[in-house]
Amino acid sequence: MFNSINGDRRYKAEDFAQYFATFIGNGIFVNPSDCLQILAAGSSMNIIVRPGKAWINGYYLINDEDYTLPITAGDVTLNRIDRVVIRLDHIQRKMSVEVKKGALSASPVAPALKRDADAYELALADIYVAKGALTLTQGAITDQRLNRALCGLMHGVVDQVDTTTIFNQYQSWFNNYSITKAGEFQTWQTNVTTALEQWIDAQEQDFEAWRQAEETLYYTWLSGRKNEFDIWFTTIKDILDTNAAGNLQLQIDEHKNARLPHYQTDPTTGKRYATGWVVEGGRLFFEYEEVK
Repeated sequence: MFNSINGDRRYKAEDFAQYFATFIGNGIFVNPSDCLQILAAGSSMNIIVRPGKAWINGYYLINDEDYTLPITAGDVTLNRIDRVVIRLDHIQRKMSVEVKKGALSASPVAPALKRDADAYELALADIYVAKGALTLTQGAITDQRLNRALCGLMHGVVDQVDTTTIFNQYQSWFNNYSITKAGEFQTWQTNVTTALEQWIDAQEQDFEAWRQAEETLYYTWLSGRKNEFDIWFTTIKDILDTNAAGNLQLQIDEHKNARLPHYQTDPTTGKRYATGWVVEGGRLFFEYEEVK
């Protein structure tokens, strides 16, 4: 640019913007880390734009305090994704932070950025507005500041730090790692579950076989004992009829009243003797008599 003499060198804002754009790339400032970050504003449908600075094609935006923007409540039946953007508007001749409302859909996508002769936009964040939503949480906000295709960091002269490649590599690694580990866990879980079920089935089968064997042994023993008892009872029943009982009582009485009630056999001679204790004259004597 050269000094004007009598108005022969007149420059427009576009000239200065083009000049700055040659050594200042598009994006937000690197510091602080929450530069132009989008936050949920408590239990409401509002968002807060944190203070920060940004450049777009040589034009400069400054937000020097928390800036609140409203988000339209959720639709009754469908979802949508709104996009918060920094907009360089050549028609309106201003830089601003705006909310682009997304289209309603069961599987919504964020609105496309406008980048033509009339306007140029950088995306700060995407906001998922679920059907029926009346409040926003931080979990509904996807930060897009580090996505160079949508925004990126203003690095200084000529260009900015390109975070897209490393971000995509990290995202790809994370996705692959998650899928791999999820598959490994699923396989492990299936193996453990199968082994446990097989062990339980084997234990049930072993217990059932043991129970049946013990039951067979018990009933075999019980049947044998019953047969023995029946045989014994039949024998006793035949012996202890009315006459046998009477004879037995007579033998008991005879034994009690006998002078020599006991019988012994001499193992040498084979003779049989009746024996007992007898009291005579106040003295106790042991007597025995040969039984003829």
